[in-house]
Amino acid sequence: MSTNSKTSIENAKKKITIRDIMTIAAMMVLTLIVSGVTGPLTLPVPFLYLYVCAGLQMFLCATFYLVVANRLNKHGIFLVWGVVYGLLLGLSGYLFLLPYFVGVAAICELAMIGKNTYRNPLRNTIGWSIWGLGMIIGNAVPIWAAWDSYVAQASASGFSQEVFDMQINMLSNPLNMVFACVITLGLAVLGCMFGNRILRRHFKKAGIVG
Repeated sequence: MSTNSKTSIENAKKKITIRDIMTIAAMMVLTLIVSGVTGPLTLPVPFLYLYVCAGLQMFLCATFYLVVANRLNKHGIFLVWGVVYGLLLGLSGYLFLLPYFVGVAAICELAMIGKNTYRNPLRNTIGWSIWGLGMIIGNAVPIWAAWDSYVAQASASGFSQEVFDMQINMLSNPLNMVFACVITLGLAVLGCMFGNRILRRHFKKAGIVG
């Protein structure tokens, strides 16, 4: 086999395929289920909902991301993740969040530049932590960009006046936002540490990931 043929085959293996997208989507379904449970559970306690919920989701969903990353080991995973997540939010009436999350995913991809970085625990932790920060900051984007629409949908979801008041206080005070980011970042890192341990003990032994 010629060198050019080998190069073409290697490049083809590095590209995201339809099957890869389906694998990513399957893991994203699990993350959406987690989000659908943790949101309502923490909503009655405004502090937990606003400051901890995003980090809790990053902690619980880190393993799902790590399974995809280690199994596929291809650049573009975060971009697919960001596009799918943005489109889902678009269906909920927040189409302007699509370019935002695509941008966050692009930054994550920049953090993953290099060979076999999607099987590197440290690099995965960095990428997932950036995504987590994008998530907590993204929670504020609808408030900044479409307040009336946000209030209407949030009220229909059961948001109390206390939640609204705490959100405004959180966004108007940079220190509060930094505090929320620190909590999210810490839980994202812990989630990756926990997830990598699960991968080593179970998924890699079972041959599910490389």
